[in-house]
Amino acid sequence: MRAGGRLPRIGLIGLALLAALRPTSSPARDIRLCMTEREFLPISSTLIEAPGQYLVRLAIQSQGDRAVFVPLPWRRCIEGLRHGDYDGAVGMAASEGFRAFMRFPIVDGQPEAAKALGDLLYVAARLRTTRAEWDGERFLYLRRPVVYNAPSLMVADKMRRLDIGNPNTSLSEEQMLTMLVAGRADIAVGRRDVIEELIAANPAFHDTVEILPTPFVAAPSFMAFRAGFSEPSPDYAQRVWDEIGRLKAAPDWPETARRLMAAHKPLKPS
Repeated sequence: MRAGGRLPRIGLIGLALLAALRPTSSPARDIRLCMTEREFLPISSTLIEAPGQYLVRLAIQSQGDRAVFVPLPWRRCIEGLRHGDYDGAVGMAASEGFRAFMRFPIVDGQPEAAKALGDLLYVAARLRTTRAEWDGERFLYLRRPVVYNAPSLMVADKMRRLDIGNPNTSLSEEQMLTMLVAGRADIAVGRRDVIEELIAANPAFHDTVEILPTPFVAAPSFMAFRAGFSEPSPDYAQRVWDEIGRLKAAPDWPETARRLMAAHKPLKPS
């Protein structure tokens, strides 16, 4: 180096060449993830950033990419994944059917619950005055139909195995509870958080409808990648799942989840 700290001209040219040859970081990719268009807290929502979406967004962001959430009817989401329209999905159970064309965080053949976004939880509700029962294996003392959320494939598959209900209906939880009160159904199976809100907010349900203690479906819900997803770098999917697990294990995660859920506006009593 010359006196005064100046580099020779050839040195400056060399540095410029080195800078030009240095590899640059890849531009961020949009990772397209479909999810149900129905609110399914704490996993996903179109109204707020649910805790599950928050985990996915930060985990994808940690890999230098952007998570793009696409709300759809759940069956359209599944068909889109089968046809390669989306990179993955938010809020998917690691069932045998889904594992045929989706990738989940798996260890020793079992899904890693620590890397789940939350739980899929469907419950059975009945009128307090009826004997209709769900014992975890079968429905008992039925005199009228069982109604359920047919868009949930896990619920629909279980109902089909039980040979119960009509799979060609698409009823909301409010419609189902109204059918209970009107004497048109004995049991309604739906999302626990929604049924709890309806019972708390609607006097027509508050004193008449109860949730049975045994869940109908309870399973961890994951961010899953399509089997044919082209990973931008080796072990990309595993690093995303590992980051989800790390975020959930952080001491401040319960408070973060509560803060995110506080944006949800529960139903007001009518």
